[in-house]
Amino acid sequence: MKISYNWLKKYISIDINAEKVSVILTDIGLPVKSIKKIILDEVEDSILDVEVTPNRTDAMSHYGIARDLYAFLKFRGDTVHLSKPVIINEETNHHNHVQVFIQENIKCIRYSGMSISEIRIEPSPHWLVSRLKSIGIKSINNIMDVISFVMYELGQPIHVFDIDQIEEKKIIIKNAEKNTYFQSSDRITRKLDEEDLIICDAKKPLSIAGIINSIQSNLHVDTKRIFLGSACFSPVVIRIIGKKHLIKTESQYLFERGIDPNQTAYALQRTAFLIKSITKRKTYFHITDVYPSPIYPSIIKLRYNKIRNVLGKEISKNKIKKILSLLEIVIHSENNKYLFVCVPLYRIDVKREIDLIEEILRIYGINKIKISDRVKISPLPNFFYKTEHQIQKILLEQLICYGFQEIISSTMRNENKYSTLLNSFFNREEIRIINPINQNYKLMRSSLLFGMIDCIEYNCNRINYYNNSNIKFFEIGKIYYKQNDKFLEKTYLGIVILQQIEKKHVEFQPFFYLKGIVEQIFQKSGINNYTQIFSKHPLLENSISMLYNNKNLVELGKLKNNILKKKEIVYAEIDWEYLISIIQEKKITYVPFSKYPTSRRDLSLLIDNTISFEKINQLIRKKENHVIKKIQIYDFYEGENLPKSKKSYTVSFFFESQKETLTDKIIKNSMKEIEFFLKKELKAEIREKK
Repeated sequence: MKISYNWLKKYISIDINAEKVSVILTDIGLPVKSIKKIILDEVEDSILDVEVTPNRTDAMSHYGIARDLYAFLKFRGDTVHLSKPVIINEETNHHNHVQVFIQENIKCIRYSGMSISEIRIEPSPHWLVSRLKSIGIKSINNIMDVISFVMYELGQPIHVFDIDQIEEKKIIIKNAEKNTYFQSSDRITRKLDEEDLIICDAKKPLSIAGIINSIQSNLHVDTKRIFLGSACFSPVVIRIIGKKHLIKTESQYLFERGIDPNQTAYALQRTAFLIKSITKRKTYFHITDVYPSPIYPSIIKLRYNKIRNVLGKEISKNKIKKILSLLEIVIHSENNKYLFVCVPLYRIDVKREIDLIEEILRIYGINKIKISDRVKISPLPNFFYKTEHQIQKILLEQLICYGFQEIISSTMRNENKYSTLLNSFFNREEIRIINPINQNYKLMRSSLLFGMIDCIEYNCNRINYYNNSNIKFFEIGKIYYKQNDKFLEKTYLGIVILQQIEKKHVEFQPFFYLKGIVEQIFQKSGINNYTQIFSKHPLLENSISMLYNNKNLVELGKLKNNILKKKEIVYAEIDWEYLISIIQEKKITYVPFSKYPTSRRDLSLLIDNTISFEKINQLIRKKENHVIKKIQIYDFYEGENLPKSKKSYTVSFFFESQKETLTDKIIKNSMKEIEFFLKKELKAEIREKK
């Protein structure tokens, strides 16, 4: 991001040691004599190339950079002053104001509008042209240049319409109708649908979510009255629209990273002040502000001992409070151990206590934290000797890190044909409640699956589509059933993923993604020698069972479509009690990494379609070939050009030794043994070797 040094100095009194490049910014054809009139401050400028992380939208503007520099320099002890951009406070009465209506409160958080009359479209003054030109922006006219100036000054995008082109003087923020064709200012016609957010008048769309205007709503030389819009949209909505319609504008760049909702009206007042200053005409202003569901600053608990433990240094309480004050973070309440602080809305990156500690370190100075010359290594955690509660905490935190959310569902259920089918498959009998409180809850649950399905349906009906395209839940709880005249209860861990079938762009395959999650749990638990077989689960299609010591540990598969229509749900159920017993019996073993390279060979096989890859894997493992480190499936095909009873696997073999670099001769001999063994045991036909 380009920052003009002279522009920055308008807000903060600093002297940055930057290499200054003398430039003369003039209009084409300007006489040499008039160059003398250019103020020296406008002639000599330095352009600072600032890299800002995507979550710091508050620093994506000149004033934002100045505000951040002020906090650092003031804490350092420099004499520095911060000047906030001047705005117009009074509102003049006139009859040209425009009404604003928001129909999509979730997508459009706040919309502020301003009507301005008695303007004149003309060239911008030299200072404005120079400011924009210094950061690579070409001047258009006085109104458009002021809008660009405010966007780069405050980081708030503003769009403008000709009031005479607004039907019935109404601005409506809503979803577009299906098959709406929109010709934007870049002369590209785009086809919109019901998911696209638009700004329109009573009859036609004027803009796509404030990021690109219609070609008909552009200003022209005879424009006398304008309407300025300053909005705060949902970043997710803008990101989806920009990606779908291939729109890349500065407004879209800022909107999709998050805008401060408290700045929308202020940016309009700043724009009005600049327009009034450069036009030098008697203009009339009227502001309309619609904020349906106000967002309030979040309150975060900040503990002094947590700051000390994270930073490794004691920082005085007065210095911590001073840093927070300079960052405009207000102390709500406090005691000797902690603070409750209110974070301003423009700091969208500060959500947790650790974020506050990072801010304190940033202003305090990381160079002031001394690092010990000694390197300390924590002892290897004794994971396999922990209690069940400790194991549960570790594994569930792992699921949370993968983006799953924990749910708790009722242990009582209603009778349905699917639960009956499930119990008959596992030879279980459901437990009935003699005197149920509600007829909908007259059975004890015999599976976690149905409670998770109810939770998915509830969320799909009440949460915005953009937030529930992929739902990931887990639950650990007991199930209850009767078997051989005994009442039993067992603990299971259920994991479920929902993916919308109608989604156009599939980000991942849910089945393999969930299988990978389960395998990551196994890896963390030290479970390596497990096997997989195809299962005939009554409610899951293409399901597999994962066994340990020939005992069922996991059931995993995709829910059949007739249970929950238009939803692709993948479910895994882990026998929690068996998993805990395996972990507690495991002992830690240490195997050093090999210092010798790994070699890979691929083998294509044509085999009977009843043979699974797991069977191939287990057969080869039994041969005890010590140089084979890993076996994985690379490709699978069945269909045209193959016999109906056959399928093709391409299997990758990874060879590695702890003692020596494997020669090509050793690897070739191992591959010959594998080929001979597969031909003998599976009657496989070797198709290709690589």
